[in-house]
Amino acid sequence: GKQGKYEMALELYAKSLAMRIKLYGEDHPDVASAYNNMAAAYGEQGKNEEALEMVSKSLDIRIRLYGPDHASVTESYNNMAVVYEMR
Repeated sequence: GKQGKYEMALELYAKSLAMRIKLYGEDHPDVASAYNNMAAAYGEQGKNEEALEMVSKSLDIRIRLYGPDHASVTESYNNMAVVYEMR
């Protein structure tokens, strides 16, 4: 069912994240995107604490890379708000 699809998605996102960190290091836009993808998958499962942890990591990376006023940072704040709404 749907739960199995989300579990598979999380497994694949985790592999992608690990590969991106190995290739680029922690502070890279692709790593931030991978955390964001994992946050979405956790959110779809109702795992809001895990989703919040992932979106927070994405936000932290984007702030370090771009500063607080960049469009990517606003996307992360928006995603964080979505997680809080689901709690």
